[in-house]
Amino acid sequence: MDAEELFSKFREDVESRPEEFIEEYKRVEEEIENSSARYMGDPINFLFQPVFFTKDDLAWLESVLSQLTDILFKTVEEYKRNESFRRVFPFSKKTEELVLADPGYENPFPMARFDVFYDYDEGLKFCEFNTDGSAGMNEARVLQNAVYGSKAFDFLPDECEVNYYSPMENWIDNIIGIYHEFAGQNRDPETLAIVDFKGEGINSEFEEYEKRFEKRGYNTVIKDPRELSYDGHNLTAGSEKIDLIYRRATTHKIIERYQEAEPFLNAYKDGNVCVVGGFSSQIVHNKSLFAILQEPKYTDFLTAEEQEFVKNHFPLSRIFHEGDRSLREKLIEDKEGFLLKPFDKFAAHGVYVGDDFDRDEWEEKVDEVQGNNYIAQEYCDVPKKEFLYVDDGELSFEQFGYLIGLFMYSQEINGLYTRVGRENVIASLVECFTLPNFLVENCDG
Repeated sequence: MDAEELFSKFREDVESRPEEFIEEYKRVEEEIENSSARYMGDPINFLFQPVFFTKDDLAWLESVLSQLTDILFKTVEEYKRNESFRRVFPFSKKTEELVLADPGYENPFPMARFDVFYDYDEGLKFCEFNTDGSAGMNEARVLQNAVYGSKAFDFLPDECEVNYYSPMENWIDNIIGIYHEFAGQNRDPETLAIVDFKGEGINSEFEEYEKRFEKRGYNTVIKDPRELSYDGHNLTAGSEKIDLIYRRATTHKIIERYQEAEPFLNAYKDGNVCVVGGFSSQIVHNKSLFAILQEPKYTDFLTAEEQEFVKNHFPLSRIFHEGDRSLREKLIEDKEGFLLKPFDKFAAHGVYVGDDFDRDEWEEKVDEVQGNNYIAQEYCDVPKKEFLYVDDGELSFEQFGYLIGLFMYSQEINGLYTRVGRENVIASLVECFTLPNFLVENCDG
């Protein structure tokens, strides 16, 4: 069975015994409420609906991501060697200095979550590249564990194999591997710090990582970057020397508070601490990249095939420069076809979709953001499916748009993170439910 058949068979099973699924949903709901899968202190919103991927689905996704990785690696190299190319990016001098600093290991973005609109047989468009403080691994882990082995899979033939990724454990493996590249294969970190500004990150996820690092024998602390000190040789948190940092503080927030975080940043630039989440990842993370890679005058370092790949898989994007009358007029004239997206924010903060506004409101929004670090981007048709929805004890199948996050560790898929919603933007600011993802094989019986 392919993925579409699996979705269809699941629905048939649900509709044949709805009472059992409602009871099972209540059990999973209680498990989630008592878990560490939380956002802003509250349990995550979820749907009791598995998302299915077959070997063929994963093989195709991997082939697309391999092509993308080649393009992104080339882009990073071009940024480092070509000063005129660097000037195209909207980075301050401080940001550029951090981006160009050697992190002490080769991979410019060892962690990424690439969010995609993937419509199975209909193709794929990239929504955004998260390589700076990417989150969601704990949500994926908790929800997969809660749903795995439930009645959700009773419809499958006995010979079917159901598996899922372990995104947190796999990432810890990668972090320690990066430290070995930085410090030498025979050296393990004595103390590592998970670093983000207080009140900014997902603390429940940090605590789960802390438990897992500690279980492996690594002394672990959760710190605000402003709590770190540097004497020119050692980075410390109180009396403890920090060997390894898992950086979750975004570059945007660090630049805003540069002076307060300067001891940490100086240790990084001096090469005296291993920071997993090096600042070269900002080249890929900043949303201006979507527009830059679509300008032929900037991309002569890409082959014709690579430029065609960008054309096919990136939404049409342009930097919305001050004084660009032509683009302004196009946005106002075709408001249903565009959205406005800030260069460097997350969770859909500051994203405006033309279809959500009347003409006067949209024109006002266009004028508000023009020249203020925004791209204008083609509004992609969000793929939609009917997913199982339980509300107030009632079960139904309702249509949701969906967005799939692909966790990439050292450029290989190591996790899946699906979110759905019924608004034009799928994000916690409006409406967002998390779904569990599973790899299903040998289901042709």
